[in-house]
Amino acid sequence: MKQILNAFYFALSYFSIIPVFVKNMEIKEETYKYTLFFLPLVGAILGLIVIALNLFLNEFFNPLYSSFVVAVIYLFLYGFLHTEAICDVVDAWFASYSGKDVYKIMKESTIGAIGALYAFCFVLLKVGIITYVLYEKQYALFLIVCIFSRLNLIYLLEYYKFSKDSFLSLAFANGSVFTLKILSLIYLIFAFIIGSNVLLLFILSLLSFYFILKVLDKKFGFVNGDCLGFTLEHTELVLLNIGLMIIL
Repeated sequence: MKQILNAFYFALSYFSIIPVFVKNMEIKEETYKYTLFFLPLVGAILGLIVIALNLFLNEFFNPLYSSFVVAVIYLFLYGFLHTEAICDVVDAWFASYSGKDVYKIMKESTIGAIGALYAFCFVLLKVGIITYVLYEKQYALFLIVCIFSRLNLIYLLEYYKFSKDSFLSLAFANGSVFTLKILSLIYLIFAFIIGSNVLLLFILSLLSFYFILKVLDKKFGFVNGDCLGFTLEHTELVLLNIGLMIIL
């Protein structure tokens, strides 16, 4: 039980800016596997915070403005972690045309002009669609997307290879991934309870995530955390747009 709690605390502290007041957190190899299970829960927590803030701000401001504010807050709640990955991946993509070491480009602390411009445009699109979804009060759709974009990691990442000391490699090397997939069905059940077109959204989520990550894997010859962040962000953008189009 202690390892499971540590995995939850680790997932919350690493993949969000929510403070975790835990001393002497013990991290073992098995912890990474359970952390993978809690990633969709972290997405759900972030989604619920955004929805609650939106409902609260609607009491004081125009719903369009409050939806815009909390859309920005959503990106802030995970520390713009995946947005930074977008810059790195785009810079590496264009650097590959000149024969540069793409992995080295990704790990540089600076970002290029192309990566910055792409990330800026992406943020505009992401904030725009979240604002639209919340303004239309499609809270279930937003929450489901926050969960599904991270649920993909559990069902698809075993088909890719990572460096031996990476978090994801350790998570899958520990075994019992099938059990993890079965337990993760609880997220699907929750989605079916609160939303509609859930099966379609889940299939689209898996296909989008797999296709984008496959393109990056083929382009770079490897998959790392930056590629995953890039894929997660674009999967959310796809699902929010298609989901809202279906509903409206």
